[in-house]
Amino acid sequence: MKILVTGTEGYLGSLLAPMLMEAGHEVIAVDTGFYKVGWLYNGTDLTAKTFNKDIRQITVEDLQGVEAIVHMAELSNDPTGQLAPNITYEINHKGSVALANLAKAAGVRRFVYMSSCSVYG
Repeated sequence: MKILVTGTEGYLGSLLAPMLMEAGHEVIAVDTGFYKVGWLYNGTDLTAKTFNKDIRQITVEDLQGVEAIVHMAELSNDPTGQLAPNITYEINHKGSVALANLAKAAGVRRFVYMSSCSVYG
């Protein structure tokens, strides 16, 4: 299965993408690289080729042939939200909704939204 995984350089994505690849899936990785300096998991044997792209810049063309999306690319934690609430809202809410709408327009049949923090709002 061809799977687009967003946030592959984050806390969960850095582990999930290699696991999906080991299971035989083709993984397309997308991450802005905001946390690249703080890479957490250097011990993974596999890493997906990662496109350095903001989720708000993904296009329908980027999703051609994608069968599923696992979406984890967001700004995390309460201090970030307090520091930059407008940017957090633009990325976390509007970006996620836009990605889901693009996925639907591109015919992506599965969309999984994941988070390593409490999701409320």
